[in-house]
Amino acid sequence: MLTVPFSGCVGVRAKTVLIDQYGSFLGVRQGRFFLKVGGKVRWELAPSEIDSIVITTDGSALSAAAVSLATTFGVDLVFMSREKPLGRVISYKYGTLMRSWLLQLKVRESGSAELARLFLDGKLHNQRMVILEYARRLRGGGKMREAGFLEDKANEIAKRSSELAKTATVEELLVIEAHAAKSYWEAVSEILPRDLGFSHRYTRSNPPGGEMDKFNISLNLGYALLRKEVWRAVFLAGLNPYLGFLHKPRGGRPALVLDLMEEFRAVSVDRPLIGLARTDKYALVKIGENGSDALRRVWSHLVKYMRESNPSHVELINSQARKLVLHLRGVGRYTPFKSRW
Repeated sequence: MLTVPFSGCVGVRAKTVLIDQYGSFLGVRQGRFFLKVGGKVRWELAPSEIDSIVITTDGSALSAAAVSLATTFGVDLVFMSREKPLGRVISYKYGTLMRSWLLQLKVRESGSAELARLFLDGKLHNQRMVILEYARRLRGGGKMREAGFLEDKANEIAKRSSELAKTATVEELLVIEAHAAKSYWEAVSEILPRDLGFSHRYTRSNPPGGEMDKFNISLNLGYALLRKEVWRAVFLAGLNPYLGFLHKPRGGRPALVLDLMEEFRAVSVDRPLIGLARTDKYALVKIGENGSDALRRVWSHLVKYMRESNPSHVELINSQARKLVLHLRGVGRYTPFKSRW
């Protein structure tokens, strides 16, 4: 099945197309993309109408003409396996952007703690904002004990944030980040409905002993979507996605993408998923019970949130990547994105 999660104003490329049905074929006819499933054409769109094409099933195919059209018009063509990005098509000319790459390497070799500190400064600030937003709601609803708990956790994160300036190495920064994360996820578990079963944030390096809860599954999907957007912003800015400052570069790991994601995790993924869990928790409860329908619902919710926010989170991410380029060139200082509420 195909979904077009977001559609913007006429004349503005604003559609993210998700191709997730076995047997899909993406082709080109008279300069327009078309998708055929089971011998029937499901849709036909001009390149100017599409922002991204995301393919999530192995049982699909596309023509060389589709790849060429996407590259020519700058349509993001991305391949994913559920929540894991696999690859994307980029222009041949991208490899000529060596200036920024060399600057990245120079800064990394001379010491990357300054940029790493700024990424985490933004991350911890935004985590606090998410928690304080719900503390304010709970206090307004007369739930003083719950609000007080959240405020205490926000204060713990603020304390950790104040320690960032005292660090000299990336390793020290990561210790602070880990302590702040403990406080943050304890607060999130208090905000979420109890029957979702969320008590801890599990990662690839820290998997659960048994089956993963539905909110963690949703977070993984959300972070994959965020990674796609940051990955694209890095390419558009002409940066090397594998030369990071907070995350260590290693084979196949887009360290810079992970760096720039940090500022947006709480506000672009956690906040809308917490809101969905509190207003329509059954959208998450159904994950795993009805094939990909529930995951598609979560995906669409996040795409809509990121793109319809004012300003758009996609544009904010692009702006941060451009700020980083100016910082590397010495014509500006990188400042992290910090949300108000």
